[in-house]
Amino acid sequence: MQIGRKIIRLESVDSTNNYIANLLKEGVLEDGTVILADDQYAGRGHRDSEWLANAGENLTFSFFLDNVNLSVQNQFYLTCIVSITLTQLLDKYGISSKIKWPNDIYVDQKKIAGVLIENQLSSTYIKSSIIGVGLNVNQLEFNGLKATSILAQTKNRKSPMDVLYSFIQLFNSNWKSFSEQNLPEIKSQYLNNLFQLNELKRYEDKNGKFEGTITGVLDSGHLVIAKNGVQNQYELKEISFIL
Repeated sequence: MQIGRKIIRLESVDSTNNYIANLLKEGVLEDGTVILADDQYAGRGHRDSEWLANAGENLTFSFFLDNVNLSVQNQFYLTCIVSITLTQLLDKYGISSKIKWPNDIYVDQKKIAGVLIENQLSSTYIKSSIIGVGLNVNQLEFNGLKATSILAQTKNRKSPMDVLYSFIQLFNSNWKSFSEQNLPEIKSQYLNNLFQLNELKRYEDKNGKFEGTITGVLDSGHLVIAKNGVQNQYELKEISFIL
């Protein structure tokens, strides 16, 4: 399975994930298709948050994986593969980055990329996946948000298309070697790049703000934070980082 054999470039679209979902409903979508938008005016992130990106300055795209054949209990490893690929991509440009759980990419305390994965299930397996990626490439102003870009970090402007081709190459290499037999290795790579791992930091859960230490991530994708000597497990909407 390779992505990028077919690339559809759109001038403007509400969301590249939505565009792929509509093609999937119509039955006209090939495995590995990449949908790229110069302007994504209603891009979505986790918790249905909005992904803001200036038109033409960044990389906003989605791709379709068919016949994923990954058990539902291991679906978090898709998140791991995409996140690891993004850190490898940024490393090519001399940018050291971390994965802010579950799959935002941060440089120091600033967000540079985000991922949204939507899986289609068949019984206990993932049949197919729509994977959306937003990566700040040449944008410099973020309206007060804690964000950065490749240009801001390197002072070198990049072609978003060139960055996309580099991502495709790295992802295909990672995906080719992916199997449910090498999950521990993937988990290790993910944890080695995890933002704030083993550091005492501030968070907020349903009980309020607290200081805690990220100690790991379960195979289910739950974040584990040590709080007052107790290991607590969190799903996505149950914990907030205070940065």
